[in-house]
Amino acid sequence: MMSDQVFFNLSRSLDRFAQLQAMMSSGRRISKPSDDPIGTQKDLRYRNILSEIAQFKKNISSAGNLLSNYDTILGNMKDILSTANELAISLSNDTFDATARSGAANEAESLFEQLLALANSKIEGRYVFSGYRTDTTPFMANSAGVDYLGDAGLIAVEIETATKMGINLVGSDVLLRSMSVLGEDADLMVGVDANTLLADLNLGQGIDLAAGTFTVADNNLGINVTVDISTATTLGDVVNLVNNQLAAGGITNLTLDLGLEGNNLRWTTVDNGLISASTPLSNVDAGNGVDLSEGKIVIHDVTDTILVEIDLSSATSVGDVISTINSTLTANGINNVTASINAAGTGIDITDTNAVPLGLRVDDISASSSTASDLGIVGDINPVLSGQALNPLLDFSVSEAVVGQTTAADLGLLGDFSMAWVGDALTPIVTVDTPLALLNNGLGFGLGQIKISQGQGFINLDLGNSTYSTVGDLLDALNATGFDIVASINDAGTGVQVVSTSTTQSLKIEEVASGRTAHDLGIFGSPDILGSMMILVDALRNNDREVTGQIIGNLNDAMQELLNHRASVGAKVIRLETTDSRLTALDFNFTKMLSEVEDADLTKLISDLASQENSYQAALIASAKIMQPTLLDFLQ
Repeated sequence: MMSDQVFFNLSRSLDRFAQLQAMMSSGRRISKPSDDPIGTQKDLRYRNILSEIAQFKKNISSAGNLLSNYDTILGNMKDILSTANELAISLSNDTFDATARSGAANEAESLFEQLLALANSKIEGRYVFSGYRTDTTPFMANSAGVDYLGDAGLIAVEIETATKMGINLVGSDVLLRSMSVLGEDADLMVGVDANTLLADLNLGQGIDLAAGTFTVADNNLGINVTVDISTATTLGDVVNLVNNQLAAGGITNLTLDLGLEGNNLRWTTVDNGLISASTPLSNVDAGNGVDLSEGKIVIHDVTDTILVEIDLSSATSVGDVISTINSTLTANGINNVTASINAAGTGIDITDTNAVPLGLRVDDISASSSTASDLGIVGDINPVLSGQALNPLLDFSVSEAVVGQTTAADLGLLGDFSMAWVGDALTPIVTVDTPLALLNNGLGFGLGQIKISQGQGFINLDLGNSTYSTVGDLLDALNATGFDIVASINDAGTGVQVVSTSTTQSLKIEEVASGRTAHDLGIFGSPDILGSMMILVDALRNNDREVTGQIIGNLNDAMQELLNHRASVGAKVIRLETTDSRLTALDFNFTKMLSEVEDADLTKLISDLASQENSYQAALIASAKIMQPTLLDFLQ
């Protein structure tokens, strides 16, 4: 028993010594789970985290490499578009001829091919703009347009636990996404006719018919007529109601009709030469007015026994003149001599009704004054001085009948005028029922064929078909082409627009031969980058300076589009770099924690090993002395 116990203790001491030696040689405190079960659990968890961090950093490195390539490609694409833009600006002026533009077309075509080659770029044998279809060439082109053969797959990599980031660019989003809508700013300049609905005017805001009244004034005759159009539904109704009520109210030399400009109403006047007490003196003599600098006239007899000065300097109307003359004569004892508007209603008469006329005369007060002359009353009162016609300038005003109403303003009729007066544009909204004949302010457009290209297919569509009579007919024709487009009235309500519903094909709408249909309708061009580049090539080759100039805006938009994508790539690179820095810090922290769990304390280990070795040696010596052989050992 003593022997067994001694050997057991020696064996355990030797195991402890061996364990310390193993820890010393490996530098690790844990070499098997039994060394430290709890520490082993931590060790495994830390190692798993570090493994994940290593994989995340590998993903980030791979993603960063791809994004770096995207940045380079997008930069090169932007440079190509910048060159194309400079080419378009240069060739859009009239200093270049057809030969120069033909040469420029070759250069533009080369730029397009370079752009397409970049769009079909490969990295490590895989196409980078094809979505998930990395083994498929993303873009295919012919003379009609471009098709995208990739898909919309977004490749995402895990850069942190439960955090993924898309790292690829889908080619169709970059080069075929619509930067604008063809026709979104188009203005077909719809005119008006008698059948135009009031509700369609002012871009569909209509006319204020809550009260539906406004006032028309003849300022020369002092007549005010309040016109009520509350029952009107069309412009024809408005014209009839206004003219009937003006005539009934005494204003017979003013009529309302549809303007010759095709998009408004128009006041037509007739100069009747009539005056009233309300006629402003400023309107006299066709608007030249009356000289009131001295503003005095004199009424006298031959011997100046009767001599009356009349001060008209404060008069503003014909009525003021008549009143002042009559009151001044009466005040000076001159009876039965009165001024009044003549029977024709065109000037001022002064009448002496005394049994024996007083032999009076009217003159200006001085040679430098022309007050009486301007009033047409210079001469003898014998017994009647028939004044000359004052020929007033027509003076009409249109105002709202009630403050806060906008009826007259909505009709474009608000204001003052003297001669025929053109009202403001009524701007009808475009509807599917709008007649084509009313477009272009009632002049219509000479519609013909347009060429619609989507992807590598195209069609020539004849919009000059005689069966098309309304805007709705044009929309139906566009929507029936079989292409992935939707034609509709634009949001502004001023024209038609064409939207591509395909995300994988370029769209172009061009003229056929020398037509102007697409331009007149405002739908000429392409909403995407590749289509715009192709239109530039065609415009230069066809010596079309107008289209060359129009495409400049598209190219500017295209450069901005690429800058936006490049900015997005840059933002992702920054995010990757930030995440990588954070993962590096986490890697350091978890490595330190792992070291604290499994690495041995060498200083303490050396001390323990030396102590254990001494203890083991001492135990051997002591055991050798204690355990001497006995007779029993030999007997056994």
